[in-house]
Amino acid sequence: MKALITLCLLPAVLIAGSSNLPDKKDIKDMIAICNSFTFLDLYKSDAAIIPSGYRKVYTSGTFGMDNRYQVYKNNRRAVIHFRGSTDKQVSWLENIYAAMIPAQGTMTVEGEAFNYRFADDTAAAVHAGYALGLAFMRHELIDRIQVLNNDDIYDIILTGHSQGGAIANMAMAWLNEIKGSDISEKNQFKTYAFAAPMTGNQAFVNEYNRKFCN
Repeated sequence: MKALITLCLLPAVLIAGSSNLPDKKDIKDMIAICNSFTFLDLYKSDAAIIPSGYRKVYTSGTFGMDNRYQVYKNNRRAVIHFRGSTDKQVSWLENIYAAMIPAQGTMTVEGEAFNYRFADDTAAAVHAGYALGLAFMRHELIDRIQVLNNDDIYDIILTGHSQGGAIANMAMAWLNEIKGSDISEKNQFKTYAFAAPMTGNQAFVNEYNRKFCN
């Protein structure tokens, strides 16, 4: 819990990025977008909740830990919104599988090696469940970012609530590690993570804050 409080600079929202001053309109808009999947489940439409100027251009399929994400455009800016926990057992297994694994290493996902790096500090460790959830989505996330780049969009917000917020934080760390290799160096990411559970140990938190928050 101590690491969570350190990571979340505000009680409910973590704002991280190259331009990390909080923007009140962004916060309001991301809160609305984070309700999209709930509105779709309850009312079969999220039209009433999507803020003006945003257009949903993509909704992913369901990945291994019952994770999904959406992509929105707003002029020359995009949003990647990660869904939070669902009522599926595997979704809660992702939350409960809270063992800390090294922030650098290799895991095998669907028979393929994933050489991951979430931090430079060898003492850093991350939540195994959220790392695995992101691993299932990694290839398609890279493809979607490249599609945005092909439209000359490099300013990208990552957002999510609860489990989705945790994955947004993980994605922030990972995507910045692969800039210049798997994705363009021109990409600039900013994260609005709402009520996200702990994603890493103190060494991970310290590096994350130094790179993206301070």
